[in-house]
Amino acid sequence: MIRFIFIIFIIFLTACSGGKHSYRSQQPASIQWNPLRKLTWSDYKGTPYRDQDTNIAARTNCRFGIKINGLKVDVISEFIPERSNVRPGKETAALLAHEQLHFDLCEVYARLLRKELRRSPLTTANIEAVSRDAFLKYYDAYKERQIIYDSETHHGLNQEKQNLWNTQVATALTDLVAYAE
Repeated sequence: MIRFIFIIFIIFLTACSGGKHSYRSQQPASIQWNPLRKLTWSDYKGTPYRDQDTNIAARTNCRFGIKINGLKVDVISEFIPERSNVRPGKETAALLAHEQLHFDLCEVYARLLRKELRRSPLTTANIEAVSRDAFLKYYDAYKERQIIYDSETHHGLNQEKQNLWNTQVATALTDLVAYAE
C-alpha cells in the first residue's frame, strides 16, 4: 500500500502540461482550480527555462492527481506557480486567457477521472488497481489534448481556433459540473 501511494505521488508530480521540472523534497505551493478564481500574471512565479523555446511566451504548469483515502479517491486539479512562467513584456490579456484554458482543460480531465472513479465499484481489493488504471488513461488523454490545443491555436495566436477551444472547454466543464468535487 505504501509503495502504491508513493507511485501515485510520483505520477501526480509529473502530471503537468509539459516542460522540464526540478523536484524538491517539499511539494511547491499550488492553486486549486476554482471557477471563481482565474489566473493572474502575478501567479506566474517561475523563470523561463534556458532551453525553453523562445517562441513560447508563457508556460502554465498544472496537474491533476489522485490520493487514496480508504475507499475514497480524491482527485485534485491544481496550478503550480513556481513552475509556471511568462517572458517579461509578454503579459497580455489574450495570452493569459490562453494559459487559463490550459488550467481549465486540466480540470476537465480531473472531472472525467472523478466521473469514472465514482462509477467504478471500488473495494479494498481493487481500489489501487482501478484508480491507477483510470488515472493513467485520463493522464495520457490529457497530455495529448494539451498538445493538440497548443498546436491548433498556435499557442493562442490563432484567435478563431482559440474561440473554438474556449467554447469546447466551457461546454465540457458545464457538462461535467456534477464532478466538480
